[in-house]
Amino acid sequence: MALVVKALEGAIASLVLNRPEARNALSIEMCDAIVDALGEIDVMDAVRVVLVRGEGSVFCSGADFAAVSGPSGIEFVAAFERMLDAIARHRLPIIASIHGAALGGGLQLATACDFRITAGDARLGIPSARLGILVNFENVRRLTLLVGLARAKEILMTARVYSGAEAVATGLVNRSVPARDLAAETESWAREIAALSPLSVQGSKRALQVLFDDMSNPRNRAPGPSSEMDELVAQAYASDDLQEGVRAMQERRPPDFTGR
Repeated sequence: MALVVKALEGAIASLVLNRPEARNALSIEMCDAIVDALGEIDVMDAVRVVLVRGEGSVFCSGADFAAVSGPSGIEFVAAFERMLDAIARHRLPIIASIHGAALGGGLQLATACDFRITAGDARLGIPSARLGILVNFENVRRLTLLVGLARAKEILMTARVYSGAEAVATGLVNRSVPARDLAAETESWAREIAALSPLSVQGSKRALQVLFDDMSNPRNRAPGPSSEMDELVAQAYASDDLQEGVRAMQERRPPDFTGR
């Protein structure tokens, strides 16, 4: 199998990129498997956070060269874009746990996630200029909104590869930790997020995606997203979770959110 799905402590689902013999290089089949797995997770009511990590020595070395350079190159690009869109638009927060390397398409995959935690000795970059590949406009925009215009130019136009520790300063990742602490740190983040109100966390993710879409198409704004967000806000204010959050704060105890 290209992908393994398993639950961690009930509220956390883990997607494991499982092509270690190919350094978890992305193929059409692997991209499709990620989309399918995210669809399966979407209907798991108990899951609140998704982790993405790689089996073997690296997180993801990028696109499979055979898929990119062969006759099916355009088909790969379409599958790759579907996969990134599925990650970015999934209702649940998604955390990338990066070890070894996240290069090219591997870093673009991580960038589509909501959070990135990396080992300090990991290598991150988009060396597309060394290969003659042009990154899709949507992914250039996503990268630029993440790190800023100057950094995006540096990443894309110099083909520089950063250490995990350097990547924090660029804004590429949220946190860098020693490799031995990566799994524990990632799961700790996942548990912390899973303990928060899912209505608030998921609503915030959706609001940020709507903002991204509006920034992407400023001339084509429609009233739909605003109405959708008003409904999500109203749902949160009328929820049992809000009442539980207030009670827990008053009683100085951890809240027990149910997502209702």
